Parts: sequence; structure tokens; C-alpha cells
Amino acid sequence: MIQRVQSTYLDAPELIELLSTEPAWGNLSLNPRRSGTVYAIDGRERWLIHNYLREDEADFDSVDRDWAIRTILGVGEDFEYRVISKEDWYGRRLLADKFRSGRAFICGDSAHLWVPYAGYGMNAGIADAENLGWLLAARIQGWGAPGILDAYEAERHPITEQVSRFAMDHAHSTARQRRAVPADIEDETTAGDRARRTLGQETYALNVQQYACAGLNFGYYYAESPIIAYDAEPHLPYTMADYTPSTVPGSRTPHAWLGDGTSLYDNLGPGYTLIRLDRDLDVGSLADASSIRNVPLDVLDVEPTDVGDPYVTKLVLSRPDRHVAWRGNSLPSDVGALVDLISGNH
Repeated sequence: MIQRVQSTYLDAPELIELLSTEPAWGNLSLNPRRSGTVYAIDGRERWLIHNYLREDEADFDSVDRDWAIRTILGVGEDFEYRVISKEDWYGRRLLADKFRSGRAFICGDSAHLWVPYAGYGMNAGIADAENLGWLLAARIQGWGAPGILDAYEAERHPITEQVSRFAMDHAHSTARQRRAVPADIEDETTAGDRARRTLGQETYALNVQQYACAGLNFGYYYAESPIIAYDAEPHLPYTMADYTPSTVPGSRTPHAWLGDGTSLYDNLGPGYTLIRLDRDLDVGSLADASSIRNVPLDVLDVEPTDVGDPYVTKLVLSRPDRHVAWRGNSLPSDVGALVDLISGNH
């Protein structure tokens, strides 16, 4: 268990007129008495208030909900609001031991739960379904061997474990920040101004990672998949906020805008796509091996100047889910073995 939260969905038409800043989807309220978050639901009068319990508070009933709401909002007893619904809940980090049992697979909330920050649970659930979807399609369509389904748990379990720890660590960091709000944060003094400025900067630095999480969404890679042909180059590190596009096998196929203004992704086929940066390279043997095994393969010719630095090899094989399955400057000597690998025949 990571946190306990009192959540209240309320109708408060007058609140938006009291805001001292530009209207925003979310506002963090930090003060020594009670800290919480306020989310705008309709941008006019409906709001969701999260009140985070402290470690020394025995249970949900030990905290006066009305007092907490008013303290978080910074309003007095004369402010009127109407509770639409309320819920007390626990934030936990839970991860299933396995994502598959025979013909049964789980994904989304049935496979992992963590503190609901920035839609990570929804994002991971969609990524699970996308990953499992194309693997199942390969089996149903007949070109994927039984072993292709082994990739689902091998790929997604480590990633969701990682995301769950990102979310847990962020929850712990925000809890520590709430506990450390300076006592003079509301003083109309030079010290108070300095405390507000410092806390504001620290709060921004902590939370911008949560909401602008490019690394978490795009930087992750599949490191131990049975259907990816790895090379000797290590995967690039990334943080929650930052990542560097890479074609190291297992990484997300780097996106690019092509010379005709179209998206690289929109030009990739529904199956595997061999991205070729040198039109003089003969890739017919790979196309033939794929055709014999009924593995869907398209060849996409692009200009090196269009795709840029991440594309350090002349050939990059992109999977249906836009992750790199293989790369090289020339085809391997045994193209049949490569096709067998990427179709789960191992």
C-alpha cells in the first residue's frame, strides 16, 4: 500500500471565479494543514478533490472531509458546494506473477495496478492489448508459430513492473513533499515569498515528469524477447521524462516525417516492414523467405536524410507494434532463420 485518499466529486459553480491563476485542468494545493489536488471535470462547475491522508491519521473517518475540502480549496465556511459522490481508496502497487496460463491471457488492470498518475494504467493497458493483439492475430492468421505467444509475458511483464515502480517512487516523492511544506508558506513576508517560490519550483520539477512523460511512454524497450534478433549494442537509458530514439532491437521504431510530408508510421505495413535506407541493397531473399512462410512483409524505401541519426544501419525491420525486431547493414546469411525467429518458430 502506497497511499490512502479521500476523493470527493462535487458541484461548486462559484469556485472558478475564486481562482487567482489562469484556469487549469489540475491544481495542487500545498499547505501545512492539508494538501491535495483539485481537478476540473467540466471546466465550469464540477470538480474532483483528492485529499491525501497522513501517516499518523488512523483511518478515513479520522479526517473531517468537509474541513479537508475547504482547506485544500482555501475557502471559508460560507462557501457552498454540493457533494455528487465520494470514495475512500487505497493506492497500491500490484503486479500479477504471470500474464498467461495456457490459452488464457490477462492485460490492463487485471495484470497490474498502481497509483493512478497521469493515465499510466490506461496507457499500459492499451500497450498490453496492442502487444497481445498482433501476436494473437499472427496465430489466427496462420503465420505465427505457437512460440510467438511466449513473447507477450516476456515483453510486457518487465515493462509493467518498471512502470509500477516509477509510479510508486513518484507517489513516495510527492508524499515527502507534502510532509515538508514549510510552516511559513502562507506568510506575507520575504521569507514567505521565498518559501512559495522554492516550493513552486520544486513542485513543478517533480510533477512535470509525471505529465510530460515522454521517456515512460516512448523510451521503454523489450530486452529479453524470444522473437527479437538482438545485436551487441546495449539499449539506451531513459528517465520518466526523457528518452533518445534508437533502433537498437527491442526499442520503439523511431518516428520521422518523410520528405513528402507523411508520417513514417503511416507508411509502415500492417505486418512486418523492412525499412531500407539504401535502394541498391537487394532484399529479395528476405522477401522470399517471408513469402514461403506466409509472414507478412513490406519493404519501405526512405531517404537517410528523412529519418536522421537514430537510423544507424541501412536496414531496420519494424514489427506490427512499431518495435524494432532486427537491424543491419546487410541481410543475415540465413534469412530463413531470421523469419523463423520473428514468427515464433523457435
